[in-house]
Amino acid sequence: MANDNNVSRRDFIRKAASAAAIGGAAAATTQTAQANQVYKRILPQTVMGANEKIRTGHIGVGGMGKRNMQFVLQRTDIQPIMVCDLVDLHLEQSGDMTQYSPHNYGRPEQTKYFEEVIANKDVDAVVITTPDHWHAIPAIMAARAGKDVWCEKPLGTTIPEGRAIVEAVEETGVVFQGGNFQRSGEHFQEVVRLVQEGYIGEIARVETWIHDQDPIAGMGPAEDGQPPEGVDWERYLGWTPEVPFNKNRFLYSFRWFLEYSGGKMTDWGAHLIDIVMWAMGEWEHPKTVTASGGNYIIQDNRTTPDTLDVLYEFDKYVLSFENRVWCPVPAGNRYGIRFYGTLGTLYADRLGYEVIPHGANGGCEPIKVEGQQEGPMNQAHWQNFADCVRSRERCICDAPIIHASTNICHAGTAAFVGGGKFQWDGEKEEFVHGESEALKRANDFINRPYANGWSLKAPYHKDLRA
Repeated sequence: MANDNNVSRRDFIRKAASAAAIGGAAAATTQTAQANQVYKRILPQTVMGANEKIRTGHIGVGGMGKRNMQFVLQRTDIQPIMVCDLVDLHLEQSGDMTQYSPHNYGRPEQTKYFEEVIANKDVDAVVITTPDHWHAIPAIMAARAGKDVWCEKPLGTTIPEGRAIVEAVEETGVVFQGGNFQRSGEHFQEVVRLVQEGYIGEIARVETWIHDQDPIAGMGPAEDGQPPEGVDWERYLGWTPEVPFNKNRFLYSFRWFLEYSGGKMTDWGAHLIDIVMWAMGEWEHPKTVTASGGNYIIQDNRTTPDTLDVLYEFDKYVLSFENRVWCPVPAGNRYGIRFYGTLGTLYADRLGYEVIPHGANGGCEPIKVEGQQEGPMNQAHWQNFADCVRSRERCICDAPIIHASTNICHAGTAAFVGGGKFQWDGEKEEFVHGESEALKRANDFINRPYANGWSLKAPYHKDLRA
């Protein structure tokens, strides 16, 4: 029989129901209060009318870009009026999606230059779904132009990029939504509430992981060559080092090159760790970060590791992230988050969550929630963005929030690049103490400079068209 330490799920659910779910107005209020302790908010003077359509310009309409178009076109209050991509096929596909949607919209204007989307006076909000190394400049320029911004995770590929986005958003007062859509999932919100209110007791250990079943050949061999017809490879590279075209560096697989992304650390880790930080302490920083791994199995030209273990030490708990690219028989669930509490263990993923009580400490009641889906989470995330565009309130994944969780991921990748254990200064947003070459490698990685004439400050590049 459970003793007085037992936490009743009935009491918990009663409180949760009366609060109408953590992701609604209460969550927005809580996040606003936290963020305003750190950042000053300057609100614009006008608020969009309830019946006005939000006119969007979409920068990047490939895989995830078209997915966002699908969610937008499910709505009646958002209309895509302009699309941007370096690939002609993507432009035509997104145009077809808009023209042949049930809304009788005409084809959106097309361009290969993101700055033309931002310069379009009819665009109210910009949707950025580019490769990671192209998140920062469009987001900054859009904010400076007074456009509201939806930007996919991670916030950027370096810490200065994220910092510059936050500064632009805070100084202009535009509405910003990061693409961490799990925050809008009701079952993830209940997980956060369970952790924060002590349902599973004190927590000293949290695990996150994603294990893949990729073939040993990986992306396969890819010789350098010529880019597809019509693709401006120089513009695609942007501020990153100049290299010949290689198909593995393009489109979806850009994620597996450290020049443009952080592998599964910033791909899936950005989602998983974001929920952990929300539950355990939004603005907390790790004291130390340790990483080990390498390319041991996969036989392609990626520069991100095929095997990675990262360990974060916080004041009161330890967090880990693991990824195996080649893992044909994963032990247990392929991905997830596991909180180990003194009263119970909580496992969560996109399909649901489960609490397993620990009877020896008094325990708690078991809970099992199943049958959740990604679609409603994304729909709710877009609803939150649309609501905030009209109300001018902060989104559930505002710029300071996604910057904080993205930094945790960048610290993990940088510790891998540096090769060791490092002390992290969350206020300075860098590794500290010591003059070792490893420390320099780690800090140099998260502070990579812009090259090829690009800058995080206006005019950003001398050859911009707008």
